[in-house]
Parts: sequence; structure tokens; C-alpha cells
Amino acid sequence: MSESAVQKALAATEQALSGIDEEMERHAAGHGRVSSPRQLTSIRDQLAQMALQLLSSALPPKPQRVRGVGRVIADSWPYDGPLAALILDAERLYLQA
Repeated sequence: MSESAVQKALAATEQALSGIDEEMERHAAGHGRVSSPRQLTSIRDQLAQMALQLLSSALPPKPQRVRGVGRVIADSWPYDGPLAALILDAERLYLQA
């Protein structure tokens, strides 16, 4: 596992977390664009777990890593949304790190 790959994955995960937080704020104001607060919270929890693993020196072996966020997005979100792209990129880089 390369340190730069982990750093890229962590940066992408932090961007995705920030995007989720912004979308949750929009939902709280009644202007949410994608998903539901419940689903966003679940995705945020998974991203936070990914970030913790990337920060630790004990990144699990690839078959044991958190996964599934991309499937949720592909199944139910608009394909052209910037938040979806951020999250999918974060998951991809995390799984490759």
C-alpha cells in the first residue's frame, strides 16, 4: 500500500464527507437535492469509518474493507450529481489504497 494512494483516498473521503454534510444541511433547510437524511447519515457513517481506517496504520486487507456505498448510489441516485461523483471516487480510491 503506497502512502500517496492512502493520502489520495483520505483526501477524497474528506471531500465526500464535506459534501454529505452540505447536503444534510440542505435537507434540514427543506432544499435537499438527493437521497434522504437517513440514507445520507448511513453513507456518512461508512465514509467516516473509511477515513478512520485510512488514518490508522491498520488498514484492513482489501476483501475486508467497507464497501457498498457505490452500489447504493448507482441504484438510486441521479448519475450526473456532483455529490455522487465525490462519494464514488472516495470509495474507489479507498478500495485501491
